[in-house]
Amino acid sequence: MTTSVKTDFCKHFSTLSDELGPIHTATFLKNVSVLELAAGRKLIRHRMPVDSIYFIVDGRVEVTLEDGQTTTVLNVLEPGQWLGEVSSLSGDLTASATITTQTPARFLRMRHEIFENLITGDQAVASVLLPHLVLMLSDRLRKAYQREASLSQSKA
Repeated sequence: MTTSVKTDFCKHFSTLSDELGPIHTATFLKNVSVLELAAGRKLIRHRMPVDSIYFIVDGRVEVTLEDGQTTTVLNVLEPGQWLGEVSSLSGDLTASATITTQTPARFLRMRHEIFENLITGDQAVASVLLPHLVLMLSDRLRKAYQREASLSQSKA
């Protein structure tokens, strides 16, 4: 693990790293690789296979849904957010959205299999990761409902 990987993770995922503690943070980071992409690149494509979870440590990405000729922007995510977790948790290893880099971006990548082994084989890590994941997903769902309600009101 390079110092910059640890530094980036602890900076952008500070609560997670604090709760994991130094030993479990080291275990977690031992299982990631770094992925760097230029602006305008697709990290994940809607309905295509996904094999990893990505932790954004630099840059900004756009989350979209594509339905034929229509593209709907769902969100813009920055450092401190996770991607690819839905396919891991659902067991359906296809992407639920398209993720495109808006700026040059850097990610910590963890294969689904490794993530699953961590949360099923290490209770200390699971007890930290899973609540963070649930909070993140519930926040995204809440924001989606708010966005939908706002769109419905503007059409009325």
